Amino acid sequence: MVLEQRLEFLTLWRDLIDAPDGTLTSAENVTTALYSIIGGLPPGKLRGKRVLIAADCFPSLHFLLNGLADRMEFTLHTVPIRDGEFWVRDDDMLDAWGTDVGLALLTFVTSTSSHRCDLGRLIAHGKDMGSLIGLDLTQGIGIIPFSLVDYPADFVISTSLKWLCGTPGAGIIQMQEELIHQVTPELRGWFSQENPFSWDLNAFDYAPDARRFDHGTPSVLACLGSIPALRWHARQTDLLTQNRDLTGMIITAADDAGLTLATPRPEAQRGGSVMV
Repeated sequence: MVLEQRLEFLTLWRDLIDAPDGTLTSAENVTTALYSIIGGLPPGKLRGKRVLIAADCFPSLHFLLNGLADRMEFTLHTVPIRDGEFWVRDDDMLDAWGTDVGLALLTFVTSTSSHRCDLGRLIAHGKDMGSLIGLDLTQGIGIIPFSLVDYPADFVISTSLKWLCGTPGAGIIQMQEELIHQVTPELRGWFSQENPFSWDLNAFDYAPDARRFDHGTPSVLACLGSIPALRWHARQTDLLTQNRDLTGMIITAADDAGLTLATPRPEAQRGGSVMV
């Protein structure tokens, strides 16, 4: 059955990031995933507060937040890249992050410089500030190890593209279990229910778990098309070592050619790509 095959996709993703059962569902892309979350927060959750994001985020997410700011009455605070540099410093994010930040959206690894943020430090600070913490995993997941046990963001969004070699349309939403029941997405539909086949127009009720983030008919074919890649990835044991060997060669060649490296040199501070 198609929905059972979709369940395999969700299970592979849950295992990949150590997500508890019932906390993860599919999404078409990170933009719709973020909108499902933002549009479902309790009324006033972000009103009068700042939403914090780095200037080297995935632009689509910034476009969405910028468009929602007036209606939801929050201020979008974009932490800039310093002149002459290629990524937003973690220290600059921390300096901008006060108790008036209702939501901080972090980028695990940036698409423009392959900068990997210090998640442990940023998440710990965000917890102290009482902020909701979201995380876009897209550019790092599949090559840089990640576990929600180690980095307990309030929610994560991602796609199966990039290092997981999946298809467009096979994204995910994951949210901490204790927060799910507080969220009632305005982007909702028949699959948002416990029983999608309950078509009583006057008896809509959200599913008790991450399925409430579903809406219309899910992009099942995209999920199914990504399963072979996710299965293959789950069997690999040494991708990062191979990546570090290859990217080390690129960095050496770039230095020899006199090119400017736009990616952090320390391995702990970069993802799987090298930009020059």
